Amino acid sequence: MTKLIFIALLLMMISSMAWPETPASDLQVNVSREGSLYTFTASFDIPLTKCAAYQYLTDYEAAKNLPGVVESVALRESANKVRVDRTADERVLFFHVRLHSVMEYTEKPFDSIEFTQLAGDSKLFRGSWSIEPRQQGSTLRFQGSWEPDTFIPLFIIDHFAKNGLIDRFSAIARLAEQRKDRVAASCGGEKIASAGE
Repeated sequence: MTKLIFIALLLMMISSMAWPETPASDLQVNVSREGSLYTFTASFDIPLTKCAAYQYLTDYEAAKNLPGVVESVALRESANKVRVDRTADERVLFFHVRLHSVMEYTEKPFDSIEFTQLAGDSKLFRGSWSIEPRQQGSTLRFQGSWEPDTFIPLFIIDHFAKNGLIDRFSAIARLAEQRKDRVAASCGGEKIASAGE
């Protein structure tokens, strides 16, 4: 997918990120397309415990600090449902697009988060995050399906797809690294995993 569309879409499902210079070393990303439907997966390790990783992923409004994000508003609808309204301005090559989406997140503390687009600029967008504990943190796994509704030709989207995702998921991993010393009070006595634990 293009950096333009992928930036906006990934911002709709994740908390916040910074732009990386190099890919995360353990990052695995796969992108495939059948017709106009893209499927993508990613996995990478972060130094946050399962609870802290979950809180990191559910910090929906933090995305408004990212370049290109015009608005990011989260509204809790019930104990495990959140509606997120996001708008982003992005540019890829000579294309400039303002993308808007309303996403619904279904939270399953502290294991996973599922999301689906309720309204917006894609024909279809849905997926999930899952969190697997490990000895020194957690492994985040992402999977999603996306069908664009755009005038940008699919061959251009194909060209930018994997590199754009590598950049975004690397950024998510780096931001988690920056937040490893901050543990939310609701994680109780849980501590950030460290070497030797």
